Amino acid sequence: MVNRSGRYHARLVVPKDLRGIVGKTELRTPLGGDYRQALTLLPGAVAQLQHQIAIAEQKAGAGGRQPGSPRYPLAPDQIAMSHYMQRLAFDDELRNDPRWPSVGIDDVLVQRLRAAVAGRANDNELADLVGPQIERFRASGNLDAAPGSDEWRAIARALCSAELEALERVAERDEGDFTGTPSAPIIKDAQPLRARLRRLVSSVFGQTMCRCACRQVRCATAVSGKPLLSRGCANS
Repeated sequence: MVNRSGRYHARLVVPKDLRGIVGKTELRTPLGGDYRQALTLLPGAVAQLQHQIAIAEQKAGAGGRQPGSPRYPLAPDQIAMSHYMQRLAFDDELRNDPRWPSVGIDDVLVQRLRAAVAGRANDNELADLVGPQIERFRASGNLDAAPGSDEWRAIARALCSAELEALERVAERDEGDFTGTPSAPIIKDAQPLRARLRRLVSSVFGQTMCRCACRQVRCATAVSGKPLLSRGCANS
């Protein structure tokens, strides 16, 4: 993240082997003038920039890189922190939309996430909960863990923990409390992204809102491809 005349920007240097395709030496996205808000928006903004890099890499035939080799590898705790930050940014965006009132938390989802964090979910259950996120991190160059491997399960459990923490913040915010902080060690004690944060990638969060007739449900589809938060919708 860089500061230019009091305005913050997400900045990503384009790899030399891809500059001919991208047409630039670096990519930037404005984050506004508020430092805290800029930090919240940073993971998602860099994710979009790295998505552009991933597309360029595909066009270049990966520039001779070994297929599946991550260009921007992140540890499970860093992936979890990225997802957590993006979930909070997404919640902020939803609350700024007057069409979407405060909604409840899916208790069944919470139970499934807790079971996953505890290691009681099989590979299919983990894939159903956070498979799309894992694949978006993979596509963006953050991981190369084979599905079902120990590394893949560690990443999946980390993402489930991040989702649980995010849902706790959502519940607190529904009560007017925006001061909550994560308590899960994998989030609270996550290794600083430092230079990697500037190159951080995560899935472009699926900001899909419910299109049903009642227009009362707001949906976050990035975790499982299904609405996570719902209340009073006969069509959800």
